[in-house]
Amino acid sequence: MIEQEQTTRERKWKELVWRSAILIIVLYLLYYIGWRIVATLNPDALIVSLLLLAAEAWGVLNLLFFAFMTWNIRVRPRFELREGLKVDVYVTTYDEPLEVLEATLTGCQRIRYPHTTYVLDDGRRPEVEALASRLGCRYLTRPDNRHGKAGNINAALPRTDGEFIAFLDADMIPQPDFLHQTLGYFIDDRVALVQCPQEFYNFDSLQHVATGNGSLPWHEQSLFFRVIQPGKNRWNAAFWCGSPSVVRRVALESVGGVAHSITEDILTSLRLHAQGWRTVYHDQVVAYGIAPQTYRAFMLQRLRWAQGALRILRSRENPLIVPGLTIAQRLNYLGSMLTYFDGFQKLVFLVVPLGMIWFGWMPIRSNGLVFILHWLAYFFGCYLAAWLLGRGWFRIVWVEHYNILKMLIYIRAALVVIFPVRLRFRVTPKSFANDVWTERRALLRLIVLGVTMTFSSLLGLVSLLGLPSPLAAHSSSLLAIGTFWSALNGMALGMTLARVLRRRYRRVSYRFPVALPARLEIPGAGIFPCLVSDLSRDGAGVLFPQVLEPVSTDVHLELLNARLSLWGRLIYARADRNGSSRVGIQFYHDGQDKVRVLLELLFVDLVAQQRAGTLARLPLPTAQARP
Repeated sequence: MIEQEQTTRERKWKELVWRSAILIIVLYLLYYIGWRIVATLNPDALIVSLLLLAAEAWGVLNLLFFAFMTWNIRVRPRFELREGLKVDVYVTTYDEPLEVLEATLTGCQRIRYPHTTYVLDDGRRPEVEALASRLGCRYLTRPDNRHGKAGNINAALPRTDGEFIAFLDADMIPQPDFLHQTLGYFIDDRVALVQCPQEFYNFDSLQHVATGNGSLPWHEQSLFFRVIQPGKNRWNAAFWCGSPSVVRRVALESVGGVAHSITEDILTSLRLHAQGWRTVYHDQVVAYGIAPQTYRAFMLQRLRWAQGALRILRSRENPLIVPGLTIAQRLNYLGSMLTYFDGFQKLVFLVVPLGMIWFGWMPIRSNGLVFILHWLAYFFGCYLAAWLLGRGWFRIVWVEHYNILKMLIYIRAALVVIFPVRLRFRVTPKSFANDVWTERRALLRLIVLGVTMTFSSLLGLVSLLGLPSPLAAHSSSLLAIGTFWSALNGMALGMTLARVLRRRYRRVSYRFPVALPARLEIPGAGIFPCLVSDLSRDGAGVLFPQVLEPVSTDVHLELLNARLSLWGRLIYARADRNGSSRVGIQFYHDGQDKVRVLLELLFVDLVAQQRAGTLARLPLPTAQARP
């Protein structure tokens, strides 16, 4: 008891210290913006000067919203699970690969709480209907695709009767305790929905970053789902992100069903909050999906999110004017939506030094040392505050990396506020295939910007060295600042582009890095102990204890701990220096029961172990054969 009280006191003391630090930083940032306005604007380059000031002020505004949303992270208490609730599970699909959908439906079979699974197929595919029937799910479709995903869900509502509806995307594989973890919140009759984190099993995706800690993989949405959404709980402002979630049917029907929007989830949340319903963010992972593997898929997904959110800002349901919301809810919605204007801020920081180099536009008029000291305090203050508020999930380098990738996407999305166009729902590609040329075309504008920065920096350096250049008329101090700034920007952009362009995907399905003891039978050669090093629905990589000739032949692989045996074809064998081999096997899938067991192993058991960081490596077994 005494130790618990001491721990509580220490925690409160630490909170007091970091919150005091943030308040001091915020006061300084407000002073800095005021000082910039009255003491540093350059009337000789007023437009550029104002643009840079606006970009810096935008960063302060974003930090204020971030602090407001995350000042106090609240975890809602859960209640005892009620038995006997009638639950429907909606799995929405359009054109996702059949093997992706099969894994999700297999996961639905493993959900322990009694439920009925519905496949809502907007692709009207006979093979999906057959798959649903084989896996014990009900199949629903409609004659057209009006209003995209929202229309698909609304068409299913009158054809089902569950008191609660769990929503899963076609790639979002639920864990067995999905409903056990979420249904208890609904004992409060005011709760309309429970949203859960979006986590992903393909750790090699574009939005994942290798951290060296398998139990806590960081990805581009980690800050939102680990800090921002829990912070919104305090204000009853956590919003719907679609999948995975559970919604009370009567609440959804009270707002006319799912909103007809390309970001139907956030607009539906806004309507629920406006009518007085409560929402809950449950911070435990209950399902795993596929994160975008390519920049093109990443771009399409973020573009849809940004366009939908910004379209709300120019509608009658703008959170600032729609009736029924509290002030805190309005600020939470506004803070989330305004982040989609960040692309303009990032572009200003990248382009201003180019203007300094080429046109001699100096955005600052101030004593150099005084400005540098002020600016350094501003820069480090912003990042220190964000780091403290991020509770370990704000990774400065990687946040900037993804800000660069999203810059032009968000600028394009922001144009819908100025130039209204009809938006069409586009499904995020779930394939693992990669086309190098498609990626390069998608990144072309960023590549051109990077080349321009590099050339400008080199030209500035040439001029500073006294060599002939068209920039000789500019002052050396202006050129030095512009060249250094542009070079830093070019390095950041270059590293971002290199990381994306180096990515390669040779397989159509994700292979889990594992260490599973197995036996490999090669007809005519014997049965050998081995180690499965990676495993997917379609094949496996095997560490084999002796050198194998690269010959195509049928083999039999038995996974010992999983009690699963599979026939396949040896498609490659590569000898290692230690006298062993790395073997690739492509499975035949000679029975649906074996496929189901394999999918359960991959997407329920191994996904949970991967998340927990318990997929330990095993030593390569010694060579031993049995005839």
